[in-house]
Amino acid sequence: MRILIGGVPFGRDNVGDEAILACQVGILREACPGAELTVSTDDGERTATKLGVRTVELFGFAPPWTKARLEEELARHDLFYWGGATGLSDYPHIPLSILDAAIQRGLRTVLFGVGMNDELNPVHARLLPGKRRTLLRAMSKLTLGRRDWVAAWEQRREQRIRASIARLLNSVDLAVLRDPESYTQVILSGARPRPHLLVGADPAVLLPSAPWKDTLWPVQVLDALHRSGRRIGFCISAQREVADTAGLVRLLDRLVEAGERTLFLIPMNPVTDAELMAGLHARMRHKARAVVVSGRYEPEEIQALAAKMDVVVSSRLHLLILAANNHVPIVGISRGSKVDYFLKPYGLTAAGTVEACDFTALAAEIERLLDGRAAFEEQSRRVRHELLGRLDLTRAALGGLMKEMGG
Repeated sequence: MRILIGGVPFGRDNVGDEAILACQVGILREACPGAELTVSTDDGERTATKLGVRTVELFGFAPPWTKARLEEELARHDLFYWGGATGLSDYPHIPLSILDAAIQRGLRTVLFGVGMNDELNPVHARLLPGKRRTLLRAMSKLTLGRRDWVAAWEQRREQRIRASIARLLNSVDLAVLRDPESYTQVILSGARPRPHLLVGADPAVLLPSAPWKDTLWPVQVLDALHRSGRRIGFCISAQREVADTAGLVRLLDRLVEAGERTLFLIPMNPVTDAELMAGLHARMRHKARAVVVSGRYEPEEIQALAAKMDVVVSSRLHLLILAANNHVPIVGISRGSKVDYFLKPYGLTAAGTVEACDFTALAAEIERLLDGRAAFEEQSRRVRHELLGRLDLTRAALGGLMKEMGG
């Protein structure tokens, strides 16, 4: 059996996406041990070497790819496997177009661990500044406020996107949503509750940590790890930065002022996040008490480092997941509802959003969890048991589909 894994911008310096991919490959090898796995990625050589898979170019995302090449690859495969992330709301047109092409070619199709926020990405669902928006705003003024033509256009646009999501999810052979909230969103979009539509978990909860003896870190990181006192891991996404950077820098200084503490700025994108956090570090008054974890690392290595923290704060979902895999207390800053969805089973709420971060509440939550790790770990073990249970059920469903296909 030949399986094409895609629909996610793999190979684009996103540690979270690579964590998902590594776990998806493991899930598929368990479900169909003899399958030939092909990954659509922008980092083919590294991916092939690490995971032992065949690789092809990254379909759907720039830089340029051709529809002819996509069709060629679909023609040589039996199944298209949309491999996770939050693409149903973040960039729905890309994986949906690949999924549609696969269905039209007669391939079997699977979504596994895919998430959907409660709002679509404004880039795709909102009318951005331009001639059309100017015209529709002018039309709205002519109605003396009785009709908002911009809002009407955006509503129709969102309805079309959600209708496409529903149509294709009703056609796939198996759809495993990442969490109950994502399931609710696809039902609200019009997908039918059917046996093929299930709730699982993010595949990254299966990620193993790299053995610490096999990890290689810069001298400054190792020196920081040898200091006494508490360790606070911190990540801010460069995709959507915290708006009040001055307030954020004051918070970072405040965290290390109290007692013996070291701040580890852990990028989940070794390029963009690292640049952003190096800039924050440069503005701190207490730079010596913080370190930027520079360099490129595998997800398993980042998870091993996260396990060394006493608390992890992040606007990146997958750093929260990697920390929680080791029952390290987590504090989320909301960057789309996916962070809120993940925090909910732990009885936690985000300390504001990247647009309006509540630094007072954020500091208070960090202090609370630094002193309450035992209670968090007890709850974390219960949550992990539930997540793994959901994954077991959905992996069994995937195995059943493979057997039906003769894998």
